[in-house]
Amino acid sequence: MAVPPGNGRRCQLPPSVSDLPSRGVLSETDNGGVMSGIVMVTSVGVCMAMLYVVLAVVVAHLFTTPRRVQPAAHDGTIYERVQFSARGESLQLVASYRRAPNATGVVILAHGRDACRGDELRGTTVSLVLELASRGLSVIMIDLRGHGESDRARLTFGHRERRDILGAVDFLLNRGYEPGRIGVLGASMGGVSAIAAAADEHAIGALVTDSAFASLHEVLSAQFTRLTHLPTFLLSGALLAARVLTGEDLLRDPPAQNMLRLRGRPTLVIHARNDPFVPVQHARVLAMAGEGTMWITSGSRHLCSFGMAGREYLDNVGGFFAQHLCADVLPTVAMMHPMASVA
Repeated sequence: MAVPPGNGRRCQLPPSVSDLPSRGVLSETDNGGVMSGIVMVTSVGVCMAMLYVVLAVVVAHLFTTPRRVQPAAHDGTIYERVQFSARGESLQLVASYRRAPNATGVVILAHGRDACRGDELRGTTVSLVLELASRGLSVIMIDLRGHGESDRARLTFGHRERRDILGAVDFLLNRGYEPGRIGVLGASMGGVSAIAAAADEHAIGALVTDSAFASLHEVLSAQFTRLTHLPTFLLSGALLAARVLTGEDLLRDPPAQNMLRLRGRPTLVIHARNDPFVPVQHARVLAMAGEGTMWITSGSRHLCSFGMAGREYLDNVGGFFAQHLCADVLPTVAMMHPMASVA
């Protein structure tokens, strides 16, 4: 049978992909350029993040590593070199202990960062020890962990150092001192440690702090760039790294909060008016929180009141401890009133 002829039109096939317009479609070269840009940006981001982490860890390491200073040799006929454990730990602490004849009270001296026993107040404290002894008070000067001759440890800015002071309290209780007859003088970080220890231990009957801070976060925020030459946005990372290194949240339980637990116990807060490192406002916050006595000196350096006030410092501190730790001692610090500012 014959096939009828067509209508004369050719059958057209649909266009191939290669025949479509190329507008809006990336070529392989363009696509490779975009991917290279994404990889580059990602690489830069990863490098920046790694740099941030490295810097944070380095800062945290330096921040929590004390500079060990060896204490001066003490006369063995006057001081007894003693050793005991931090409370609840096996960490060993070394101290110099001087018992006053017929003493009923005793004072623990706790130094700050990068110091040691006998050098608690930016200078030898022999005169203070003699002053306390003359008032019938024994003295024990301790090397906090990581300092002096005590065992190696990282700094925790009072969180674990408080256990060192509590270890000294246990030592003194075993030596026959009654609860409430033990006082503590803490300098700078040692003052923060003393506040935390006293908040935990009612056997501490009186407390003196010199140049202590009320908030570590406020001090670090103000001093971070000066101390590290790095921008402050690294601070949060450094604090996180410090938490990993030490096992402690360094911003937990600020000293001002611990001072609230000391209301009703005698406290004396000493600070230099123009302290450039820990502003005097910290002293006001601490004294108000603990409802204690405040003595503001005219100094312009951190922890300088002892060296500048001289005899007045010995009289005020010695009288304060004698009044609150020794039996039948008349008040000798009447010139200082709660929350008073004495220049």
